[in-house]
Amino acid sequence: MNEPASPNPPLHDARARRRRARRALFPSDAEGQAAVLADVAHRSYPSFELFIFAVVSGVILAAGFAFDSQATLIFGALAAPLLTPWVGLAIAIVTGSPRYFFQTFAALLVSAIIVFLIGLAAGFAALPFEPRTHQEVHLRASLWIPQLAILALGAVLLVITFVRTENKPYLPSAFLAYAFYLPLSAAGFGLGARLNGVFPEAAFVALVHFAFATIVATLTLIALRFRPRSFGGFLFTFFVIIAFLAIAWTAYTFDFAPRGTVPPPAPIPTLSSPPTSTSAALPSAAPSPSPSATLPSPTQTEIPPTSTLEPATSTPEGASTLAFTVEPTPIYATIKSPEGGGARVRNAPGGDYLFTLSNGYIVIVLGETVILEDVWIKILVDRNGEKVEGWIIQSLLATATPVVNWEPTATPTP
Repeated sequence: MNEPASPNPPLHDARARRRRARRALFPSDAEGQAAVLADVAHRSYPSFELFIFAVVSGVILAAGFAFDSQATLIFGALAAPLLTPWVGLAIAIVTGSPRYFFQTFAALLVSAIIVFLIGLAAGFAALPFEPRTHQEVHLRASLWIPQLAILALGAVLLVITFVRTENKPYLPSAFLAYAFYLPLSAAGFGLGARLNGVFPEAAFVALVHFAFATIVATLTLIALRFRPRSFGGFLFTFFVIIAFLAIAWTAYTFDFAPRGTVPPPAPIPTLSSPPTSTSAALPSAAPSPSPSATLPSPTQTEIPPTSTLEPATSTPEGASTLAFTVEPTPIYATIKSPEGGGARVRNAPGGDYLFTLSNGYIVIVLGETVILEDVWIKILVDRNGEKVEGWIIQSLLATATPVVNWEPTATPTP
């Protein structure tokens, strides 16, 4: 009797194959590599959700900058699209896929332009209400090293979570959206509202964040054994990494100080005694020369020069050069921002932005105060040997010398 033919071993579906491939990080065989790459490419391909949520996030971020609300900005970052196309961009760099690289890069660029244009429109809408203090906008125009560390952590978590599991990494994606979209929206808002020191500084901050996170993601994928599959792929990966390093370094070395000219500092007033009191007192101190001129000697024809006593200080030239100046004791204070990001110095109370001073920076308090929405204090700052006057909010200062009288003054005090 013929035995029935043994059935063929069941074929594993693609999902089981991808699951086994993910357990092995990145398989060494060509079939497993193709399965993993096809899976991550399909899941990271840009969709319309990227642009829809970019519009939603851009509107919320613009409202947060308009109302200077940090809570609204955080909500806008949480409402940002899931940045899986950015993971696809990093995978395209590592595997040497130019076509997929340009597809994902174009999608991310369009979403960034959407956020920027919405911020620009919000800045134009805020023009009739200016000038106002936009602390959150100016904070996004500076590059903070601690934020780069958090950005690197978010990039690593997003890549590993996306490649190793099928879950959607919302939290790491929110980290990256906070670093990408907030500076872009701030740059557009600053350009529309004509705020000094915001555009293009904030745009360069976003560029540094994007290039830095992409380099970290590329290194993470290399650690997961993702490799180019051809010599041309190696060349493409090499040149793209070099380009991103150059972009990150160029933007990082950009001068984030404002491009506007800083007004020349006013001289420090000094207390000096009136010159009339000095010149009037000196002639009266000179002895009278009359005794030497009336000596009863018939043979004496002229008076010796040494017989007349005249102090050297009795000449008008000497009296005019004497001046006593008394400089007031400077009152020092240190920058102490509760948010840890430093403080912004402006050319007038609530006026144009000049520069940022980090926490612990020592300034001189000049004594003038103005009350608007907050109490503004006039300070003197020594920046690279140049003394610049500016205004700062009182709550951002901590006095290092005897307590200053913060009451508003009717007239400027020296």
